[in-house]
Amino acid sequence: MESQRNKRIARGMAGRLALVMALLLVFALALAGCGNGGSGGGTGTGTGGGDTRELVIGIAGSPASIDVNQEAGILNYYIAAIAQEGLVSISNDGEVIPALAESWTDDDATVWTFKLRKGAKFQDGTDVTADDIVFSIEQAQDPVKSPGTSIYFPKYVQSVEQTADDEVRITLDGPHASFIWSVSNAGGLFVTSRAFAESAKAIGSPQELILGSGPYKAVEFEPGSHATFEAVDTWWNGKPAIESVRFDFIADENTRLLAFTQGDLDFALNIPVEQSEQWEKVEGATVEYVADRSYFGLTFDPGVEPFGDEHVRRAVAYAIDKEGIVSGSILKGHGTAATAIPAPEQFASVFSASEAAQKLANVAHYDYSIEKAKEELALSSVPDGFETTIYYPDSYQNAGKASLAIAESLKDLGITLNVKEIPLDQWLGEVGDGNQGVAWMIYYPTTAEPGEITNWLLDAQGAGYNPANWTNKAVSALTARVMGADSLEAQIDPILESNNIAQELAIYAPVFWGQAAVAYSSRIQLDGYGSYTLLTTNWPDRFTKS
Repeated sequence: MESQRNKRIARGMAGRLALVMALLLVFALALAGCGNGGSGGGTGTGTGGGDTRELVIGIAGSPASIDVNQEAGILNYYIAAIAQEGLVSISNDGEVIPALAESWTDDDATVWTFKLRKGAKFQDGTDVTADDIVFSIEQAQDPVKSPGTSIYFPKYVQSVEQTADDEVRITLDGPHASFIWSVSNAGGLFVTSRAFAESAKAIGSPQELILGSGPYKAVEFEPGSHATFEAVDTWWNGKPAIESVRFDFIADENTRLLAFTQGDLDFALNIPVEQSEQWEKVEGATVEYVADRSYFGLTFDPGVEPFGDEHVRRAVAYAIDKEGIVSGSILKGHGTAATAIPAPEQFASVFSASEAAQKLANVAHYDYSIEKAKEELALSSVPDGFETTIYYPDSYQNAGKASLAIAESLKDLGITLNVKEIPLDQWLGEVGDGNQGVAWMIYYPTTAEPGEITNWLLDAQGAGYNPANWTNKAVSALTARVMGADSLEAQIDPILESNNIAQELAIYAPVFWGQAAVAYSSRIQLDGYGSYTLLTTNWPDRFTKS
């Protein structure tokens, strides 16, 4: 299991602990701001201000590879989304839409048949064939060739075969309505040319880049500095209006703000919430906040004392002032106090956010009450309190600040919570290791599958299957229903029921659902930016440069 953790691989739906510990890395690397991600520190070339053909985006992080098969950070996803497609894509609203497959059918959500788009071409001018699709899926499944995506691809896939010149059939071991997400590029399938891949030695490197069928072709990549993509006329949906997209990798947030102030950047992704007011003061700047569906909450491991005691877990849960964390100086209102694990927007494929929020509000949860916290602790095995430690990753300063706020509340109970910052990779390697009684769970979904987060956290088969290492047969059976559901709608009731049981037992204590902050200059008009925008195939079409 430890070797799987070290592969730094992405979101999985089976095997659990090693799979989604790696998932956390996927989302931690970019959506948290990546304050220490990469060596880039330059302020760009200054072309952002005057060139109406080039979109310059400043990102606080730097990938070592732009091939998602090799490195599956969310930053890699955003970059590769404009160059490589899956069989399907994700709309700006999080819906599944056609991409390299014009249409598809499923037989009881078990046998999936995809009709391929005629005339689709790779950026080198060669045709996209069914053989390329099968090859790309096989690549994505191979842990040696694709350490970044192999765990993404579901283990319940039994076969992938070309059944006609323009048809691919994928057979599963049973009904899985959520499978459709797995063949999108947001879900981890990035189709490339077999001929290109078999002749390449280092795909995603500065020397060989990547090849796909999307609207932009990779033309330059310099780790720690930038990556540049140019619009092509080979894309089946036409040549994009923005002719060039350049990603500037700037690790230091103050340097990135300076670059934006000087006009070197058009758009800055995921600026720190605590710094957003400084960005708002830049002349002509617009800062927008969007719910990013992220989950921040505490996980309690019943195998580590005294957290085997339900009263201890409930006491800590009651002592979390979620509303204060959200509305006070930590998040400054840019987030929502969480009542459950999945954010309302995670149910977008089934409900509106308001409808989902109402359902999630009915899940068992613990509102802040020091009085009730004291009552629970008095009933526990440690009524006079105890001492423990919580670790947070250095890329998540808001988690650190929230930890200090929680520690202050726990003092009233006689509980000493030591708060310690550790490097991101160390934190990832220790999630669910069975040594931490209380730990942060930080999760950023890529899809709108309702069960994406709970399929891991609530897979209560025991140690190694979920980050709390807990066992609950009823919850495990409910999660199996979610993963085997024949429709997304059929996932909802078992998700809510299993989440309710877990939180009634205080295995998890949700703290907040987060928001992402982005900034753009007056040179830019941005249409309908949302939590799925940067996962759509041609997301630069949301931007217009004046």
